[in-house]
Amino acid sequence: MAWRSGALWLAAACSALLLSGCFNSGNGADSTPEPSGGITVELVVEGLEHPWSLAFLPDDNSRALITERPGRLLLVDLNTGDTHVIGGEIPDVAARGQGGLLDVVLHPDYPNYPWVYLSYAAAGEGGYATHVARAELDTDGLELRQLETLLVAEPFTTGTGHFGSRMVFGTDGLLYITVGDRRNRDSAQDLGSHHGKTLRLEPDGSIPEDNPFTDAADIPHAIYSYGHRNPQGMALHPETTRIWINEHGEQAGDEVNILESGGNFGWPIATYGREYGSGAPIGELPPDNPDTVDPVHYWDEAAFPPSGMAFYFHDGFPEWNGSVFIGGLGRRYLARFPLNGERLGQEERLLQDRNWRIRDVRVRPDNGHVYVLVDAASAPLVRLVPEE
Repeated sequence: MAWRSGALWLAAACSALLLSGCFNSGNGADSTPEPSGGITVELVVEGLEHPWSLAFLPDDNSRALITERPGRLLLVDLNTGDTHVIGGEIPDVAARGQGGLLDVVLHPDYPNYPWVYLSYAAAGEGGYATHVARAELDTDGLELRQLETLLVAEPFTTGTGHFGSRMVFGTDGLLYITVGDRRNRDSAQDLGSHHGKTLRLEPDGSIPEDNPFTDAADIPHAIYSYGHRNPQGMALHPETTRIWINEHGEQAGDEVNILESGGNFGWPIATYGREYGSGAPIGELPPDNPDTVDPVHYWDEAAFPPSGMAFYFHDGFPEWNGSVFIGGLGRRYLARFPLNGERLGQEERLLQDRNWRIRDVRVRPDNGHVYVLVDAASAPLVRLVPEE
């Protein structure tokens, strides 16, 4: 497969290396049209170690932060591929199982409020838990300062899976956070636990007064919705301003949901999931339970499962305008769905020939290029651009 450079002189100089499969990281782009035509895949950075999330700097979309699960936060120049490790006050993460440094988002009024929000797995008494912290980002000094923990999704457990851990700021200025069931399915229905929930915080970590359970003494007041298994994708719809999430089912039944305050999203009492191995049903089917919220989309076959989600409302790719992208881990492709209101249309499969576990997908606001993070021990960040 040929690689196209971001700089013409480099393409000529490296042509022999490119044909042999070698590449000098950060200074070029892999280029091949997708079967549907009109798309070029460009390499931005290679050699990332299990990257999990990407966030564009709002004041300069040519730069982005990337998290790597072992605990590194990177600042990347998306034009050149130059990568710098952010130092300073970095959280002490537990990079075990599915844990580590996970999502990253910036304050909606960045850089006036230069806060970076991080979610991660960390150790404590009794095992591990999803944490959320914030710190001030100094891009000149390449460091974080004044790190403070905003939330610990208790209880701690010995398991190292299902941390959830996507975050989004809503148009209400509040921070929404997903937490998985920590592989204890019944915890998703337990309103005394943060597990299997979406949580909602003020930017400083305090509890919004209108959270749905603030009047209940025995329910953590950060809870916004419950009945979730392991949500690893989350995105704000730019027109309706509603927050969508995707989450892993068991063996089947991966879902796309739209958040509702106080909503019960069913796991494990109402799900299309099946028991591993036997394929036996788990609970009722969602339409049969009037007390739970039905998914807007589900996969009724062996695990997709989804991670990373981004809406596309841009004229960079006019044919994609009004779509949603969802990364596939098990299926190893990037799914694009045209939207029909709050329903997903026919799936288009992108990057299927690459055999990549797609961990995250983001749309660059200024030009509509689609950035894709791959989950691997030595992984690339690539972007999809219109074919010249």
